[in-house]
Amino acid sequence: MMGFGFGDGISSLLWSLAMLFSMLLPVLIIVGVVYLGLSLFERRKKVSVGEYDAPDPLLVLKKRYASGEISKEDFSSMKEDLLRG
Repeated sequence: MMGFGFGDGISSLLWSLAMLFSMLLPVLIIVGVVYLGLSLFERRKKVSVGEYDAPDPLLVLKKRYASGEISKEDFSSMKEDLLRG
């Protein structure tokens, strides 16, 4: 016998899913807005602190010397220039 209300069957399942979705949607929206706000805040904080600074010139010079890109004499003169700097 079919009647009104939440009887057994597919309509009961659909009503349950609709209620679940209607409860989760506001929560998902709030979580999304909070996440977006925090990510924008973090990006602004990193830029203002200076995260994108250039690497240490002496370290770059040591890497170039270690890889054989420059000679020992070049390394010594460039190192002196940097330390006098």
